[in-house]
Amino acid sequence: MPADDPRPEDIAATYCATLVDQWIAEGLRHAVISPGSRSTPMALALAARPELAIHVQLDERSAGFMALGIGSATGAPAVVLTTSGTAAVELHPAVVEADHQCVPMLAVTANRPPELQGVGAPQTIDQRDLYGRAVRWFCEPGPPAAEGGAWWRQLAADALGRTVGEPPGPVQLDLAFREPLLGRSGELPPPMDRPDRPAMRFGLLDEQAARLRQLVAGRRVLVVAGARTVHDADEADAVLGLAEAAGWPVCCDHLSGLRRDHPNVVGSFDALLRTPLAEELRPEVVVRLGGLLASRVLNDWLAASGSAQVGVDRWGRCPHPGFGWHEELRLEPGALAEGLAGVIAGAEAPATWTERWQEVEAAARTAIAAAIEGEPAVLDAELAAVPAGGALVVASSMPVRDLEWYGRPRADVTVLANRGANGIDGVVSTAVGVALAGRPTTCVVGDLAFLHDSNALLALRDRDVALRIVVIDNRGGGIFSFLPQAAALSGERFEQLFGTPQPVDLAVLVAAHGLEVGRDVVIVESDRDANRDLHRRLNDAVAAAVRNLG
Repeated sequence: MPADDPRPEDIAATYCATLVDQWIAEGLRHAVISPGSRSTPMALALAARPELAIHVQLDERSAGFMALGIGSATGAPAVVLTTSGTAAVELHPAVVEADHQCVPMLAVTANRPPELQGVGAPQTIDQRDLYGRAVRWFCEPGPPAAEGGAWWRQLAADALGRTVGEPPGPVQLDLAFREPLLGRSGELPPPMDRPDRPAMRFGLLDEQAARLRQLVAGRRVLVVAGARTVHDADEADAVLGLAEAAGWPVCCDHLSGLRRDHPNVVGSFDALLRTPLAEELRPEVVVRLGGLLASRVLNDWLAASGSAQVGVDRWGRCPHPGFGWHEELRLEPGALAEGLAGVIAGAEAPATWTERWQEVEAAARTAIAAAIEGEPAVLDAELAAVPAGGALVVASSMPVRDLEWYGRPRADVTVLANRGANGIDGVVSTAVGVALAGRPTTCVVGDLAFLHDSNALLALRDRDVALRIVVIDNRGGGIFSFLPQAAALSGERFEQLFGTPQPVDLAVLVAAHGLEVGRDVVIVESDRDANRDLHRRLNDAVAAAVRNLG
């Protein structure tokens, strides 16, 4: 710091430069910035560092989801910076999704100083508890002062560190700045001594392993795996290795990281459980890993199964709508597999249990492959076309369901969806963030989700990303055609409130952003009624195939 009476604007510049320097030391590599005046000192501090990739997005709502996508793809937080006022409010949807998905994110929201709070100053809101309990930590340190320099680095380390805590998630820093906002950074406080923080790992205790062995011994055990199940291929191998050794079928979606070509993996569960086989396939014990799957048929069947349910989640966030837990474990699924590997011998499921699941899954896959077309075929084809190591981002309406119900296994692609709060918010922006993190990415959305997040296209032409956007245009909300509202309401009322057909020419919208239809954005025409009938035919084909098995 300058020795003699530093100017307030220089103190603010030095403060922000110190926070950024510490964040870089802690591993920060991406910053998403929405332009604004009050955030000037932090924006300049971020942009001054060549270690950071700077992504500017005019729309704060989109910026939040871009940061979410970066965090989802890398496991490390991105900073998302906004100015004061309602700009900070626009981050709320992405913050909520980051909370539910346990995705690290650092939301830095600028603010007016205390003397301008509560007096009607423009572009000023009370940011305390703005995001409620969705954030892991909220801090309002007040305007920077020279005498506070000794703790600036600790503030930065605390904020970023809490985004990757137990569990990871969003953190908000509410930073107030006084005018003038343009200053010159002085000497930064000395670096901190930061001991390595070993990642916490919760292993399976001996008594837990003994209880689980007793529970599953010789019984019909079914593994159900959703989002957050495995973090890498080694953990997937461990979980599937346990399932194979124990004779446990694994019903899993692509978000779990387990949907791969393996004899115990079951991907056709939704169609299978719509057949009379549902009773025959009823388990005695269910081991549920990670988040819920999208299939309501599966979730209702499990809740009504009368089985003992064991919940396993690395962050202790085991969802249980409509049922309770026999045992709930805050445990990495890989650690569960390791802990049971040595005690599972002699406790395997009956061989007929596993063989039956494998038989009906093979028949269902063959039937689906012969009958698939339309929207489900689009999802299956797009997954197959993603380069190895790339990512597929799908909307949380029909695309995620079509992929879950009918998509083939693919082990070398990461599939992501905003299934935390299950909204169509920010899907394209999330995909932009995933692509900005360096992965070749395909995003599949419906027309309403595309329109809802069309500001993701802002400046997309100039971003250096490998991103393909596929829009399934069925002129409205296709998922509602599968719900009771479609049959209970008149056609006119249903279209008014649920079908919500939109008149926008999507090709014109794409071109307005300087993008090319067919190269940057692919538009696939579809019909909602025909799509509903196609799903019925696919499920009927599976029912016929398993009926022929006897």
